[in-house]
Parts: sequence; structure tokens; C-alpha cells
Amino acid sequence: MPLITSRIPFSVHNPYRPIRPVTSKIIFLSFEGSATEEEYFECISDLFCEIKSKIQFISVAEDAVHTNTKRRLPEQKKMLSKVRPRQLVERIDPFKLEKEDIYQFSKYQEDEFWIVMDVDKNWSEEIINSGNGKTYYDEWNEAIAMCQEKNYGYAVSNPFFEIWLLLHHDTPNEMDIGYAVTDIHAYEKTDHFRILLRELGAPLKDKKHIAASDYNVKKVKTAISRAEQLHQNKNELCPKYFATTVYMLLNKMMEMLPKNNHT
Repeated sequence: MPLITSRIPFSVHNPYRPIRPVTSKIIFLSFEGSATEEEYFECISDLFCEIKSKIQFISVAEDAVHTNTKRRLPEQKKMLSKVRPRQLVERIDPFKLEKEDIYQFSKYQEDEFWIVMDVDKNWSEEIINSGNGKTYYDEWNEAIAMCQEKNYGYAVSNPFFEIWLLLHHDTPNEMDIGYAVTDIHAYEKTDHFRILLRELGAPLKDKKHIAASDYNVKKVKTAISRAEQLHQNKNELCPKYFATTVYMLLNKMMEMLPKNNHT
């Protein structure tokens, strides 16, 4: 099965959605990752075709994401390799201004914007090399505060987005849970979850790319159920334990399905 390919590059003359249904809202996603998350949500929009006909999942960084890797400009490569949570949020307002004539955001107040990000290094007290003396954790808190102020959703995985993928295929064990970033366990760079996905028969090619054949509707619903069980405190949207709130975003998407298919 070939890897999922990105949609045709966005442009004013070639928007994903040239005609907007009056009764539909769009969920816009701003990704921290430029490959795995993008491909996963492409897969979701294919699996739930009723959603795809009504909404599109668009990375706010689509101009860079949908440019062929070999043709990306230096500033595009830099943006994709060093995206931080605050940048994900800050990118939304310019996007809305630039695309107002296409998406009519001012008219469709029901549109939703979601940030998809991982805990990993973002909870570190390490100083960011930006000259302002802020730590990664300082910027994380700023990003969350901005989301709350602007009423943006945020889907957080602790420690990585790969645990959301894992939940489609297996229930996490104590070793998996041990990698969570907590008050007593700092971020630990590891290939543990990529190795586990490979052992489960759902490997990430080049450590980033997913295969659509590894995911189906049943597995998605299983992942949602497992994630709900892991998320112990539903009021805590940035869990300081092994959990992912990506399921909340999936539930939002599935609410768009016709009632007879939302089971």
C-alpha cells in the first residue's frame, strides 16, 4: 500500500474547498509535526468520507507542508523543523486574514481551530535559543493561554503523538507509561514507540510516515475508547501523565457524521 500523499498544494486559484456549503463548519488543524500528524488526519478524512465531503483538515502551515521536500525554501525548512507550540497559535491569525476571501471566517463563527502538539521537550526548563531568556515551558504556557483566550482547541499527547497511534493497535503497558513526562520524570528522547509500532505491524516509514492500510474505523474507535480511559482527569487538558487528548478532537470530528453512522 503506498504512503498517503498530500493533497494538491493550496493556492488562491486551487483551494481545497472552492465552494463552501452553507451548513458546514470547518475544523482547521495547526500541527507541530509536518508528516505523521498530517498523514494521520488525511487518513481520517478518507475513512470518514462523510466528513471529507463537508469539511477539510488543513494545516495552517500548508504552504510549506505541501511543497515538495526538494523544493522547499530555506525559511520553509526552518519553520517546519523548529515549530514550537506558541508559533502554532500565532500562525492562525495571519492565516485567517489571508484566506478570509475563500473561507469567510467572519461569516462562519462555528469554525474550529485546533493545535495538535506533544509534551516531549516542550515542558523542559531549558532556555530557548531566541535571546529572550524564556524556557520551552514558558512558551508552552503562553501557547495554552493564547488558545484559551481565543477559544482554540488543543490536543496534547504525553509524551508523543505516537502513543495515539499505538492506541489503535494495542493497550499500553507499564514500560510504555513510564515514558510520560511528569514532575518526577523529565522528557526522554526515545524510539521506543516507533519500535513498538513496527513490532505490532504498523511501522512508521523513515520514522515519520504512516500507511493508510494500518488504520480503519474500528481501530480509530478503539483508540478513542482507550484514550478516554487513560485520561483520568477530564478537566486536565494537558495531562501530566501518560495520556493523549487527541481523542477529544476525533470526537469533535465524528460529531459531524450523520447520526446513523455515529455509532
